[in-house]
Amino acid sequence: MKRYHDLIVHEGNQPLVDALEMSVLSLLAGTPIHVHVEGLRGTGKTTVVRAMKNILPSIERIAGCWYNCDPGNPHCPIHRNLGPEDLSLLGTESVSVPFLEISHAAKLGTVVGSIDLAKVVDPNKPEIALLPGIIPRAYRGIIFVDEINRLADTSPELTDVLLDVMGTKPGRIQVEETGLPTFTLPVMCCVWAASNPDEEPGALEDIRRQLSDRFDFVVNMGRPQNHDTVKKILCGHAASDESLWPQDRGFVPQKAELLQRIALPDELASVLAELYVSFGIESLRAVEAIALGARARAALDSRTRVLLDDIRGVLPITLRHRVDGATLINISKFLDEYESRHGRPREQDRLPENSEDDSDEGETSSHNPRDLARRGDNFMKPDSLWDRLMRGIGLIRPDVSRASRNPQQRGLASCAGSSGGQRGHGEHYATGEGTSIADPKDIDICAPPGKAKSLFQLAGGDILFTEEDLRIR
Repeated sequence: MKRYHDLIVHEGNQPLVDALEMSVLSLLAGTPIHVHVEGLRGTGKTTVVRAMKNILPSIERIAGCWYNCDPGNPHCPIHRNLGPEDLSLLGTESVSVPFLEISHAAKLGTVVGSIDLAKVVDPNKPEIALLPGIIPRAYRGIIFVDEINRLADTSPELTDVLLDVMGTKPGRIQVEETGLPTFTLPVMCCVWAASNPDEEPGALEDIRRQLSDRFDFVVNMGRPQNHDTVKKILCGHAASDESLWPQDRGFVPQKAELLQRIALPDELASVLAELYVSFGIESLRAVEAIALGARARAALDSRTRVLLDDIRGVLPITLRHRVDGATLINISKFLDEYESRHGRPREQDRLPENSEDDSDEGETSSHNPRDLARRGDNFMKPDSLWDRLMRGIGLIRPDVSRASRNPQQRGLASCAGSSGGQRGHGEHYATGEGTSIADPKDIDICAPPGKAKSLFQLAGGDILFTEEDLRIR
């Protein structure tokens, strides 16, 4: 199994690496982010997910507790009713953040919990006790489900359990066994999953939309497109990349502490509320995931201020499984227009919190090239969400100069109004009055100069011509 530092990060898997890092930070901060990665078979989805085990830090738990009880806030049926003195006598121990997997062969008892047969048949002291399953033992950790679309199709009972686990933060699980009282446990863990949507039984949202909506992020895993990248993967070299990776695991809990201090600004909360209302987004989980993802993205960049670019950065992975493509594109245009009215953030707002404005040659206090690359700011205007969406669905962005020639496009800016007019402005886009890639009004139509002719009717000079001929025409 590859380690985190051995991964070759490229344009295809970079979004997944970033999403999983944000998920780890959010888990340590107490609010898990659930991540689902889709992509073609053989692109390395499972490899990346399992490699993240190497950056998981340690946690303190009550010594010997199978449920990973936090010493300051025990939750399991064994320790939750004990007093401080009894807990201090038990002591604590340091263990790695749990990383457990649910296979397709797993039974309900294996996942939830079942009667501990060893204690039942103990000849010296027989008793009925519960043997906790994968989910209770993953408290404060991560559960990975590979090919979750198959699991959702073949094991509906396990899917129903995951719905309860992921429905709230923290989630919950109810354990029922004959001879034992029914009890409910809180579940605080991240669920990571992978699937191949092009294979049977199909995409997860087509099988169980409720389960698909439970995932905060859905990331599309792409193939490496660069010759050198593929060569490095084949040779097993991690691209002098040791300089591009954090040298110690301490950065994870440190940035998790930073995440706990970051709040979403009121103006950006208003923007998300406008998106939810005007574009008819069905699930409140969508805007909650955007808000949490934007805060986690700021924490990864060592900033305490959330920017509109942070919202842009997580929009594709929070909405791609919740809205159609046209709505997502119209949302991106709404944000473009909002930004044009309110301006871009000041350069110092983009700096990490411990950097200084008068640093030499514009360098920040972070000398990690990978952190600078991940930020995507580089003190230059980044690609807009529209650019990223067009690349994601394989289309080329149209010439923006056409928008200035199109009266319909020019009219969009005039309806912006003052800063207080943002409420309801998204309806202009959501109702189709704004631009849309399928709107014929936004297409310049030019009539041909003459009736079309067959290739056999054209002279050679009418078929082949030079750049100079084009300029003359």
